[in-house]
Amino acid sequence: MQEAAQEVVTYLQPNPLLYLCIALVAGFAANKTVSFERRLGFISFLIVGLIGLFLGEFMLFYFKLNEYLEDVAALRILFDFIAAFTGSFVVAAVVHFVKPT
Repeated sequence: MQEAAQEVVTYLQPNPLLYLCIALVAGFAANKTVSFERRLGFISFLIVGLIGLFLGEFMLFYFKLNEYLEDVAALRILFDFIAAFTGSFVVAAVVHFVKPT
């Protein structure tokens, strides 16, 4: 498990600005999907998105799906966004469950 976390950190380090943007968009989309009327700010979208991005990428590396995604390198950003959205959705759902509107 630690190896997968280290691989994720190593994977995300070369393009931090790109992954910050992906995390922000994924966090916004996940928060709006979970609770449409809840008004959250930029920082909360970014925090949920960053945790979700790490969680989604961690699952890709943990289950060794990264090896299959290397074959379709042209679509890697799309798969990164899908992983980030999925992870952000889980995080936003947990946050909404703990603190409902």
